[in-house]
Amino acid sequence: MNEKRKILQCLIDNRAFAPSASALAKDLGYESNKATLYRIMRDETKDSTVDDVWDKLLEEHCLTERHLHNLARIFEGAAYFSDLILPEMDRKHPKWLRYLLLMLTDDDYEACSPEFQQETAPILKDLKADEPDVYWGIVTVIYIRCRNIDPYKENPQRTFCLLIDELDNMLSYWYPERTDAHEISFNLKELTKASNLWKIIENCTILFRRYTEADFSSYASQSMMLFGWDAKSFWRIPGHPYLQGSQVWVLVEHSFGRATNGCYIVLCLEAGKDICTFVLKDALVFCFWSVDKEDDPLILQACRGTGAHREWCFYAYGYDEETHTLYLEANPATGNLFGLPEAMKQINLETPKDKEEKVWARIMNKWDKEQGNSIFEQAKALFAGRIDLKDTYQLEDVSISRTCLKLFIRHNGDSRTYQLPIEAYDFLQKINPTQQVLIVRHTDDQDIYVEWPEMGYGIKLSEFDTH
Repeated sequence: MNEKRKILQCLIDNRAFAPSASALAKDLGYESNKATLYRIMRDETKDSTVDDVWDKLLEEHCLTERHLHNLARIFEGAAYFSDLILPEMDRKHPKWLRYLLLMLTDDDYEACSPEFQQETAPILKDLKADEPDVYWGIVTVIYIRCRNIDPYKENPQRTFCLLIDELDNMLSYWYPERTDAHEISFNLKELTKASNLWKIIENCTILFRRYTEADFSSYASQSMMLFGWDAKSFWRIPGHPYLQGSQVWVLVEHSFGRATNGCYIVLCLEAGKDICTFVLKDALVFCFWSVDKEDDPLILQACRGTGAHREWCFYAYGYDEETHTLYLEANPATGNLFGLPEAMKQINLETPKDKEEKVWARIMNKWDKEQGNSIFEQAKALFAGRIDLKDTYQLEDVSISRTCLKLFIRHNGDSRTYQLPIEAYDFLQKINPTQQVLIVRHTDDQDIYVEWPEMGYGIKLSEFDTH
């Protein structure tokens, strides 16, 4: 049998992209011949028709052939492993499904039969290590089916958000130190449009991997682009002179290590009563989405806040390199939530061209030297929801033994030892004293945390014993 035909039959039968073959046919442009996909299911079409449906599916959902192959393996694997796993569970227990998920997440098969431990568990462990996307896709499908969730019954997006909340609730309980992964759950719900079962599987996989793999670099965010602006650039409304109440935006480049992956932290300032005073009115992040095709729209994503309190809105944009002007048009669906102007012109600090720009350049150069760093730190804390406490909680040393983690911290003139058993968190066995450690206050709960930013872990300081 044609392999593409077999894969398409699997995807149609499992409703990967639409609730029915008829609905998928409509999505792929077969409105006048919706029976095409039903004939594929009955092996009544030519291979050329299968190839045509295959190509349209790839184009419609921006997928590669590997995506379709792996998705079929996920559905087949879910059916295969369900028959082996479910008999091992006490399904009369009210929390059996939670225990099932914990077992598959932690690789803890001790409660299973000897036969399962010897024959099935090694296969699952190898699949998780070698092909995590397929493994977590299988876990997601098994969970969805055991929960009797129909993604098309109401609205796939609502189903997706409820499922992410449900999974995040369990994963954050099992991995409380993964504060960064908990943050990803909010980003997924805000950024992702889950229109079908495939998108639900894909993004649940991201959440699972973000919690369980310390070195997993999430691809949940869109691929972003940076411009050839200075690392710190200043922008004003074109034609507006400097006056009290005038607005200016400072864009600070934040690179992720690749030329096509980064964003801008934005300080929204308002001029005060004199040229030395600017008030920080808002702190945003600008993400300019990169485009794959020439006719793709240019989209700026702006956001404010952190965690559950994060707000997003979107703008169509254009950039005139000759005049150094950024033009913005708010998306009607999200509105101009942050009150951005229709145009922002970059201030040339080195060689201003006219009298008006010379005034702005002189004032902003002075502000940058005298206030810039302190205001930027305020903005970062405002957006990130984390205030660095290095000035009040001075970390003097870190000690790790086989049994205990010790932090030596000076606070209010006193030096204290904060210690925590290694067994309290699994990840403590993986860290070493040379890794960066921060002590920060979270603005959402006002608690103080010890964090390892390179690994994405965080523990409340109150959990440590003090001596």
